[in-house]
Amino acid sequence: MIWELVELTELMAWLSTLGGAFSALGNYQPACADTAGKISLHQMKLAFRLGDPSLVARCQLYLAISLIQKEQYAAAGHIVRHVYRSERKQTVPETRLLKMCQGIWSKLRYEYDIHRSTVAHKQMCTTRDTRQIMLND
Repeated sequence: MIWELVELTELMAWLSTLGGAFSALGNYQPACADTAGKISLHQMKLAFRLGDPSLVARCQLYLAISLIQKEQYAAAGHIVRHVYRSERKQTVPETRLLKMCQGIWSKLRYEYDIHRSTVAHKQMCTTRDTRQIMLND
């Protein structure tokens, strides 16, 4: 059992490094964000096997980051709120986890605001182009 614990811990460290790299690239390449999300799921399975609820929660937050990168804001928001509320209910909430939630929530709001303004700009341009075509006919 000790050997398995050592191997799982080492595997978790490798996945964390690999996941971080793909997450960083995920800001620019959607395929990398997808891979980072898959790595987060693998990490979560290991965290369950290790029996570490705090580590499970961190993996959930890593998954939320990949969802933000893939513009799946509602799902990411649900995860962040769930982890934050669960941690707040703990007798001794882990400050690190709460701060991670707050940081990821800020990223979510920032990315969503950019997304909304981009969509609004595209709609405005499309409407203007449509009007221009109609005026020319």
